[in-house]
Amino acid sequence: MGRKFGRFLIVLVAITLSVIFICHIPALLFKDIPPPADQPFAMETKELGFFPGNYFIELKKTFIELLHFKEISYIAQGTNVERTIFPYILESYTYSLLLLFVSLFIALFFAVIFTTGTFYLPRRMQEAAKTFLTVLEALPDVFVIFSLQLGAIWVFKHTNLLVTEPYSVSGQKIYFLPILTLSLIPMIYLYKNTILMYENELGKPYVELGVAKGMGKLYILVRHVFPNVLYSFFYNLKYMYLLLLSNMIILEYMYNIYGILQFMTNHPSYEIISAGLILLTLPLSIVFFLIQSFLPKGVMYVDQKAM
Repeated sequence: MGRKFGRFLIVLVAITLSVIFICHIPALLFKDIPPPADQPFAMETKELGFFPGNYFIELKKTFIELLHFKEISYIAQGTNVERTIFPYILESYTYSLLLLFVSLFIALFFAVIFTTGTFYLPRRMQEAAKTFLTVLEALPDVFVIFSLQLGAIWVFKHTNLLVTEPYSVSGQKIYFLPILTLSLIPMIYLYKNTILMYENELGKPYVELGVAKGMGKLYILVRHVFPNVLYSFFYNLKYMYLLLLSNMIILEYMYNIYGILQFMTNHPSYEIISAGLILLTLPLSIVFFLIQSFLPKGVMYVDQKAM
């Protein structure tokens, strides 16, 4: 366990450094050119090129700022008030993290429930379900988000029933529609691929042995197939988290949610973006390490795309 934890710390440091280096790529390609002395009120311009010196200068500044992270500051929108990012960024961070992890849990739960129910359908209907899921998977994320938002407005317009707030106003925190939207997109992916993984497991000898012993379909699916599929799913957790993050960027903008990504967009300094992305990568790294530590040996990675 100690050796695993040591490797985990090395990986964590490598991820943190990679995030910081990637965040500073604009400094490598663009350089701020101050306005001429005779035009003090003119805007700064950016010069496109290759500036390794500028890149390392900005890196050094960010490392110093991160070492003294409590002193990282920003100018609050609509005011000239300078604030330190802590604890203000933590409110946006916890809100976004809550939406992400609740959506991930809901997507996994319903994908497993729907998959188990699908195997009680006739074979032709199972194939139709997979085809339908393939079509849904091809829909752009923006279209799905906009459709759900428009649907909430349509219901309110025709029934005068406000099922959920379709848009955040004045920093209001909304939960139902963002969680529904965030969970729906990965659930489609999980549902389709869980069906494929179930089919793969159902062709194995231990399932045939269970059927020969007279075990029911539900018992085999829940007691034997589900744990094996669940282990394989955990190895795709990184992809699912990145999928949710990419959708979160669109969702925060369209629903006017003031989450961690919106915070970084409104205050696009290198140190704030680096700190925000480090905060977003830490939970996944810790959860992934804990899952790997408790998974039984011999559980193999399942490449869902290859299935």
